[in-house]
Amino acid sequence: MKKPNKLQTIVSVASCKLTRALLRRTGRGGTAIPGIVALKLSKNVLSVPARGMKIIVVTGTNGKTTTCNMIAHAITSAGYPCLLNKSGANLLHGIASDLLCSTDWQGRPKYPYAVLECDEAALKQVVPLIHPGVIVVTNLFSDQVDRYGGVENTLKEIRTGVELSPKSTLVLNAEDPLSSSLALDTPNKVIRFGLEQSVGVQGNIDLSDAGTCPRCGSAYEYDYHVYAHLGGFRCPKCGLKRRTPDVAVTSIDEKDAAGTTVHMRTVAGSPDSRRIRIALPAVYNIYNAAAAVAASIAVNIPLEDACGSLSTVKSSFGRLETFDLNGIRLQMILVKNPAGCNQAFSYVTGLNEDYTAVLCLNNRTGDGHDISWIASTDYEKLCADPHLKKIYVAGDCAQALSERLKEAGAVSEDEERMEVITDYDEIVSRLKSEGRTAFLLPNYTSMMELRQALSKETGSRDFWE
Repeated sequence: MKKPNKLQTIVSVASCKLTRALLRRTGRGGTAIPGIVALKLSKNVLSVPARGMKIIVVTGTNGKTTTCNMIAHAITSAGYPCLLNKSGANLLHGIASDLLCSTDWQGRPKYPYAVLECDEAALKQVVPLIHPGVIVVTNLFSDQVDRYGGVENTLKEIRTGVELSPKSTLVLNAEDPLSSSLALDTPNKVIRFGLEQSVGVQGNIDLSDAGTCPRCGSAYEYDYHVYAHLGGFRCPKCGLKRRTPDVAVTSIDEKDAAGTTVHMRTVAGSPDSRRIRIALPAVYNIYNAAAAVAASIAVNIPLEDACGSLSTVKSSFGRLETFDLNGIRLQMILVKNPAGCNQAFSYVTGLNEDYTAVLCLNNRTGDGHDISWIASTDYEKLCADPHLKKIYVAGDCAQALSERLKEAGAVSEDEERMEVITDYDEIVSRLKSEGRTAFLLPNYTSMMELRQALSKETGSRDFWE
């Protein structure tokens, strides 16, 4: 693709910056439209800032935002300025907006590093324009089936993007047979991350997304499971199996609501490991932390900075984000597919404290219109928890979700714990009057609406800040 000349670059960048400034003056995020304008004027303008940056792209089904946040925090902790597309606009135009608004008027980058969250289907559009040094694939699960189809289609989308970027280092989940398969028949350097069998975690087992061996088509067998289809997979016919990760968690030492302490091996094949505090709870954030360390290694961030930064990392927008409502702790956990939802339930039910759950479900374009995934989600685990005292259900699909929760045991003969309330201000008011810890479990667009109601009471920041 032809490189834009200086005038094209200046006009494109200026249009992007001015469009965003105008949109934000009116209270809008200005995430995608500035990028649309810029790429209309110069379709290859992203190559200008990309040439002067070390770029890490993070894709996959779950954990993209948090992993990006962890990597960026590691880089800044090492003393390097870093661009992060924290607005969450992870399609081509959103990424273009963030990149171009972080340059001077000639498109020269203000940051030496960029960590960019990228939608799985958008990867093939983004990587040819910015040529990232590193591509991280967190995991692959069924998600937005009306958009992606089956998880094999998602894998195909990501593989197309990887093939367009043969010089990128791949950072892959060693326990996910799908994302691990991206290392087959590729010239890319590969760094793997994962959890060793010694960790001893076993969440719900669901092999529906595991796929079959890409070499011979056989079903996988497992030596151990972490959760869903993540674990020690192997093909009994051709021998394809989980590879030993370069960055591996070897033990989980402490778990609480504020985070997890682990031992992590950071050199492949070494018997030595280091004690690391991860300032975010839940098993899936252990995976995210290991991915962040692996990505940091790929761009030569010192291990001391990469590992040490995990103890001070903050929650991302809507991802275990904590709010203080007049002294009441509210924690928001974005849930959008069975695997992520089940892990959220494992975290919540493992804390052994009384709480209210707020479950919100929309079926808009940003969420995926197909909500059939709630049928295979383990709401029974949540509803069986004796510490769950009240359930509020909200969103466009509140009625369907409440019916599913009834099937799961949300309502008993002698106690009705569940109530459908579609006014988010009313839910916040109820939580305030109850004075009890609450876990907020929305999908994407309902999260935006619930946060808006919360911000009136807690002063939470806008999503692009």
